[in-house]
Amino acid sequence: MTYISSILYTIIVGGLFIFIFIYLYDWLFGEQQEKQFRKIHKYYRDENVQKVEMLEHQSKKFTLYQVKTDQETKRVKLKPGYKVVKMVPKKKEPAQ
Repeated sequence: MTYISSILYTIIVGGLFIFIFIYLYDWLFGEQQEKQFRKIHKYYRDENVQKVEMLEHQSKKFTLYQVKTDQETKRVKLKPGYKVVKMVPKKKEPAQ
C-alpha cells in the first residue's frame, strides 16, 4: 500500500512540476512579439513598412503576419527561432 501511495504522489508532484516548468519556460524564453516585429522590419529594410498585423498564431508552430508596405501587401510566416518564410500567393487557374 505504501508503494502505491508513494508512486501516485511522485506522479502527481512530478506532473505538476513539469507543467509549471513548461509554463515558466514559455513565459521567460518564448517567442516575443516585439522581437518578431523587429525581425520583420529587418527583413523588409529596403522597403518602407507601414503596418504589421497578426493574422494567426499557433504556439510553437508559426505566427502569420500581414505586412503592408508602400508597394503591396504581403503575408509572412515566422517560425520558431524567428525564421521568416514568405508566403507565395496562390495562382488563379485560367477559366476555360
